[in-house]
Amino acid sequence: MQRQMNKRRLSEDEEIKAAGLTLDFDEIAKRGVMSKEEYAIAKWYGVYGSRQSGNLMARIVIPGGVVTTPQARQIAQTAENHAQGRINITTRQSLQYHWLKVPRVPDMLRELAREQVTTYHGCGDVNRNVAACPLAENCVHARLNVRPYAREAARLLAACHDLDNLPRKFKITWSGCPAACAQPYMNCLGLIAVTVLRDGQPQTGFQAVIGGGMGWKGFVAQELFSWVPPAHAVALTRAVALLFRDQGDRFHRGKARLKFVVQRLGIARCREIVRENLHAEGVSTADFCTGPLTEVAGSIPQRPLVDSRLETADGTAVVRVRVPKGELTARHLRDLAELSDRYADQRLYTTNRQNLEFHGVAQEKRPTLVQAVQQLGFETDGIEGICDLVPCVGTTYCPKAVATTRDLTDLLDPVVRQDKFAGIREAVRINLTGCPNSCSPYRIVDIGFRGMRIREQLGSVEGWEMLIGGSQRAHGWKLGEFKTEDCPAVTEIVLDTFLELREEGETLTGCVQRLGGGPFYERVWERPLGDGAQPDGGTGTGHVGGEP
Repeated sequence: MQRQMNKRRLSEDEEIKAAGLTLDFDEIAKRGVMSKEEYAIAKWYGVYGSRQSGNLMARIVIPGGVVTTPQARQIAQTAENHAQGRINITTRQSLQYHWLKVPRVPDMLRELAREQVTTYHGCGDVNRNVAACPLAENCVHARLNVRPYAREAARLLAACHDLDNLPRKFKITWSGCPAACAQPYMNCLGLIAVTVLRDGQPQTGFQAVIGGGMGWKGFVAQELFSWVPPAHAVALTRAVALLFRDQGDRFHRGKARLKFVVQRLGIARCREIVRENLHAEGVSTADFCTGPLTEVAGSIPQRPLVDSRLETADGTAVVRVRVPKGELTARHLRDLAELSDRYADQRLYTTNRQNLEFHGVAQEKRPTLVQAVQQLGFETDGIEGICDLVPCVGTTYCPKAVATTRDLTDLLDPVVRQDKFAGIREAVRINLTGCPNSCSPYRIVDIGFRGMRIREQLGSVEGWEMLIGGSQRAHGWKLGEFKTEDCPAVTEIVLDTFLELREEGETLTGCVQRLGGGPFYERVWERPLGDGAQPDGGTGTGHVGGEP
């Protein structure tokens, strides 16, 4: 009999999902263990396996990156009850618990729900936490306050149960201006507020880009529309999610992201499908633009969120909390919530550099709040700069990691704090990711490290692929592969070379874009490094220019 080939092939994950997405955590808790299938579906509820056998991770969804102080206190209390009193901040503005036990999951979920906090869709093949510019409401460069759009998109897509089963995860971010501080070009869908000339008049709306992503192969998002009316921007998020749902690969999970759909179909065909999806739901696209438009709302400096350039539209102060390695204790979170009640707007804001912020602080109260934060043991400066190191959790918690990001962070910290680098403190950003999934996006920063294994005569040791000169639109140039113990010395050589070669006001990425990676490569490899270090041959990773 001829084998039937007219059915769409599905992966094992798709077969598991097809059996149903509902779990009864109370029943699972009574058993004390999860089956393989339950582990797979638990991700829809934000619950994920951990590196430590018998433990779980839970990811709390923080739409738009804002937490009220009552919510922060509940998150802190639940961490003490179930997660050894620790909370991690992610690079997508979510919060995470580790060290959870299966029997405690139902109580953890119920406790969070007391303050309308949820882990629902924190993981899984769904729309993930919707991110936004950390200073959305009050940045002097903002064309629009994107926070309400981010929160409404999160609400809409979580309520659309026809989007509960996507081919893989789907990530959206909203940026308030073309500086793109919310990292739209590395996400599935990025919406960027712009003010452009249309019919001779300045009009504010959104540029939409799709198909960005990290993972084993990095993709830069492509422009879907150059201008979208604000009234239709949230509807557009659903239309793009429908494109992904219907066109994504459900057999090869390694190619099941939206970036591969855009690569396979092309941006023009994707645009046609998105328009069809909008029209089917009664949304007119007559005002959507696809041609080049001129931004008319004024120039924006490079990296407007570094400390020296941070300005607010209403003159209030922002106080920032640099959270080492993105992890803080429940007690610290509770104390920070108390400070927000006393001196700020009764909220805490999470950022994509794993930090926290206070907004709406009266200028006369700022010194007192800064002192109080510092007394808790946190630094309040250096945000978005060389000392603001951003590691994923690495082998500390993650089952997929192959490198200990926190150890390398500790090794790099004294290097970047040297006095000789004071003049470039705001010109360099460093990210470290423990595996190719790039939870700390290493391709889009000045110096990026990706964990790997380096072969030796017997076995292998922990090592790192090192990129320099990356940006959202032009990923970093590969400098080489180095053992952990060599990375501090290589980093210092790169920074010393940058000090020597930089032009006034230039970032490290700008310097690499101007000169190429060759001068840095030559300085690093002119001296012998430890066994196992591997040069890249100067070929880089296809760095093609673009803005830093």
